[in-house]
Amino acid sequence: MTLRGRFPWPVVLLALGVAGATRTPALLIVAAGGLVAWGLSELTARLALVAVDAALEVEPRRLVAGESVVAIVTLTNRKPVHLPWIELTLALPEGVLAPGDRPDAPPRAALRATVAPRGHERVTLRFPLRVPDRGAYAIGPLTLRSGDWLGFVEAERAVATAAHIVAYPRALAVADHHRPSLRPLAEAAARRGLVPDPLRFRGVREHRPGDPRKEIHWKLSARLGALQTKLYDPATSLDGVFLLNVASYEQYWIIADPEAVELVIAATAELVRLAAGAGRQVGLVTNGIDKLTHERPRSPIGRGPRTVARSLEILARLGPYAMAAPETVFLRERGRLPYGATLVAVTPIVSPGLAEALLVLRRSQHRVLALAVTPPAPALAARLQAADVQLETIGVVGERRAAV
Repeated sequence: MTLRGRFPWPVVLLALGVAGATRTPALLIVAAGGLVAWGLSELTARLALVAVDAALEVEPRRLVAGESVVAIVTLTNRKPVHLPWIELTLALPEGVLAPGDRPDAPPRAALRATVAPRGHERVTLRFPLRVPDRGAYAIGPLTLRSGDWLGFVEAERAVATAAHIVAYPRALAVADHHRPSLRPLAEAAARRGLVPDPLRFRGVREHRPGDPRKEIHWKLSARLGALQTKLYDPATSLDGVFLLNVASYEQYWIIADPEAVELVIAATAELVRLAAGAGRQVGLVTNGIDKLTHERPRSPIGRGPRTVARSLEILARLGPYAMAAPETVFLRERGRLPYGATLVAVTPIVSPGLAEALLVLRRSQHRVLALAVTPPAPALAARLQAADVQLETIGVVGERRAAV
């Protein structure tokens, strides 16, 4: 606790000396009153913030960018003594705004409120806040300031508390949810399939050496007098892994287009939500850097709300910088990818290096879909499409962002 200001004790000592020298009753009364006031000021200043507790909470802790959050400060005076005033200061991080603040205005560093709690009283203060952009934020700490009863000395104490919130990327409108190429997990048969789907019975053919016995159509074989093997339409795995590239230039350390980076992050978040809503397993691999841990995060493939929350939290905390080239990261993760999984690469640009990586992944028995903000060169696009790598463009429709 820090004390600021001081009681004018030199005046009291002067009055006391003059009163002692002159023995004037009026001066003696003034000097005695000054001594009492000095003691009262020192005592009440030192006890102003004693037995005063402050707690901070936020609701909700996880939200979508653009939504509101409420910071709840609970101030408890555990003393039987009434406090004339306490000023509370709540520090705000950059990116968290008060309701009346404009996004283009200078950020407000703190919110302040003054209360006068009675003895053994608990006061609850609610501060509505807005979080316009995705990210991870820490609201706090708190600073308490009070003073003596006479107003000469102020006491200040910092409360080391912080409430952490995570703002997920905004929802991105998908222009057509029913287009097969935009489905994050392949449900339709692939032109050159990877895993035979027993639910997609296509017909039969004559049995060949090496065909598994479990695929023999016994009833039809008995009727025709020759062994017949069942045929299925091939389809990809129901597992889907999203490959997010935050590098908007071929030299990954250069930030060329921050808006495109935000667009691909929002698109990835929306596709993760769509995949999870369809009951699919999802995973996330990125070359971005977590703004809190300064490491490259990843979300292993899984199903359920915990996996979705992990993926969305990674996307919320990603910074604009890339740790490595996307082709380096994606090929390094190739050994961890489930066999036959659908890979959805979301990227600002399709560089030649990234295109080569997508071709390698396609040859590794994966269905590959690339969503790019900037379409690749015609020759590069033709090469990818010839290898059955599907290409789509993420664009802006009117004032509403959409994956097209």
